[in-house]
Amino acid sequence: MNIINKSDFIASIVLFFMGVLFYFIIIPREIILEDKAVLGPDLLPNICIIAITILSIILFLKSVRKKDKLDQIDQAIKKTNFSSTEVKRVFFLSLNLLVSILIFVYLDVLTSAIFLIIGSCIVCGLKKMWVIASLSSGLILLAYFLLYKVLGTAVG
Repeated sequence: MNIINKSDFIASIVLFFMGVLFYFIIIPREIILEDKAVLGPDLLPNICIIAITILSIILFLKSVRKKDKLDQIDQAIKKTNFSSTEVKRVFFLSLNLLVSILIFVYLDVLTSAIFLIIGSCIVCGLKKMWVIASLSSGLILLAYFLLYKVLGTAVG
């Protein structure tokens, strides 16, 4: 077994055991299940922990690949150079996320969601306003439907 990246190898093992620990011990002990709930309050944490555990298995498998795969990966990394446009987009996406978090904390949830979606669309290069409007309104309507109608909760 060839370990390509030791930090990924160790992180995958730690994440796997933490996922198992959370799924079987911490979540059942800390979340109280009620009979009246349509969806149990442990559903989302369980889905997240299962996803983290599956991703840790994938990370483990990637960290113990064969030597030929390592050479191909190294060649692909050497060919990849980031352009200034890509670096600017990552910076502006990060700034967009920071501003939307501040809007969420100090103003309103809906305003924050609209700013995040529209800002991300503009930074990623969408120029047609009908695409941006349909994406933002569709995502916000789906979030409203999920939070208010399906789960019966409210945010904000």
